[in-house]
Amino acid sequence: MTQPVSKQSAAERLFTLTCCLMAAPVIGLSKRDIFASVSSYAQQASEMAKEKMFDRDKTALRDMGVALEVLDSLSFEEGDTARYRVARGSFSWPKDFVINAEHLALLELAAKAWNNQLLSKSAHSGLTRLKSLGVMQTSRELSIFTPRLLAQHDSFAPLADAIANSNMVAFEYRKPDSEQTVREVSPLKLRFIEGQWVLLAKQGTQIKNFLLRRIISKVTPLDNASKPVSDEEVALAEAELADFVSNNKAVLEVEPDTEAWWHFGGPEGSQVEIHFMDEALLAEDLMEFGSEVRVLSPESLATRIRSGLERVVQVHA
Repeated sequence: MTQPVSKQSAAERLFTLTCCLMAAPVIGLSKRDIFASVSSYAQQASEMAKEKMFDRDKTALRDMGVALEVLDSLSFEEGDTARYRVARGSFSWPKDFVINAEHLALLELAAKAWNNQLLSKSAHSGLTRLKSLGVMQTSRELSIFTPRLLAQHDSFAPLADAIANSNMVAFEYRKPDSEQTVREVSPLKLRFIEGQWVLLAKQGTQIKNFLLRRIISKVTPLDNASKPVSDEEVALAEAELADFVSNNKAVLEVEPDTEAWWHFGGPEGSQVEIHFMDEALLAEDLMEFGSEVRVLSPESLATRIRSGLERVVQVHA
């Protein structure tokens, strides 16, 4: 049974439309291409409704400073022959701009405020449709436009509040071996590392790292104030985490021009090297790509994926 397509908000629709237009920077897209690629247009009851929505969206994009161009129109009206694209250079990274730690901190704050996973999913869906039409060029240009630091966990906001207010919190946490325990911690920092949101917090006398994906309950604020931690302790904990992640490396073989290939940034070759926080969670993520990804190393990761797929077959056989 085909799953119903979720309704996009106006912001999601504009984001998807912009991504699709940027994916065809040379020849642009026809209305037909656009209406087939952006789900909100496809869901409209009539062609007139699609046209009116698209007219509003063009105005909105231009009002926001997106340089939308119309190409190949044979008349003063935007007829069926018109093609649309975002003007070249509209989202180009300035050549003389160097990002520093302060800039990165501001980007992370902006990403935390943009707390909606559906934006990236909507854009990804539209780009997939464009690839099937053959109008999208294989390019990495969208990587500077698509926000990657998306906070998509219910625990994120209460943890951020606890950090701001120096309060302790409690939550249930499940480790890779399925052990489930209640943790009472003093949150210190939220970090985005190798695709995972990580909480740096003090539990008892130790500073530990907690993956937000493994928090399985609501975060409960406690009356206790956070335990004091020195800058030296935090720096040491972060250095140990960096060493841990650098030693966790996986080598994947990715089928070109697939969803997996796009997900990993369109590598020039078929092999890609990634670092990871949690092997079990990485295995879950890679299973979603099916045969598009093959694990070359480590063998333990390949074994996890095989075991997971076998369990799926057993359950659904």
